[in-house]
Amino acid sequence: MSKNMVPVGGDKLDNDLHSLKSDDKAYIRFINKTDRTIELVWINFKGEYWRYQVLRKDEYIDVNTYKTHPWMALDQITKDRMHVDSKFLFLPKTSAEYLQERYPDKIVPEHYEMRMRVYVTLPLYSLKYAALLSIRNQLRNTEDADVLELPRELIEELKRTINHRKHMCSTVRKLHVSTR
Repeated sequence: MSKNMVPVGGDKLDNDLHSLKSDDKAYIRFINKTDRTIELVWINFKGEYWRYQVLRKDEYIDVNTYKTHPWMALDQITKDRMHVDSKFLFLPKTSAEYLQERYPDKIVPEHYEMRMRVYVTLPLYSLKYAALLSIRNQLRNTEDADVLELPRELIEELKRTINHRKHMCSTVRKLHVSTR
């Protein structure tokens, strides 16, 4: 484990999600294509979320990982989940699997290895959810939502987004990151 890795979010978000032992290597270049600073998060064998690296816009990191090791990316400030390779949860593939999917008519050697580029991007939210996130970012706690002149259903959804952010922010430990 890297000395820079620190736990993210004390409770597991998905109890069944964790890394599994594997010999199938995956060579990945994670590239942050958002305008936000993101935390690249690896989910370990116990299902704990570990901040692996912080990436600013257009920064990247090369990671040697395994096929059965899940990854995700979070906005460093809001803790909103970003897309990694167009999904909220990234499950690496071997180079041969990736190329076979991309070029099904080509024969790819079984142990072919190359570094795959994987982009971190902003998800496309519904207008309603984007508005909830925008309002949430202006509020400190759930009680602040009660004074807004919104329908009760929207206030409850807003409270859920506030509680989720609080949960993700409350247990993130300080990370000493070297700058490039």
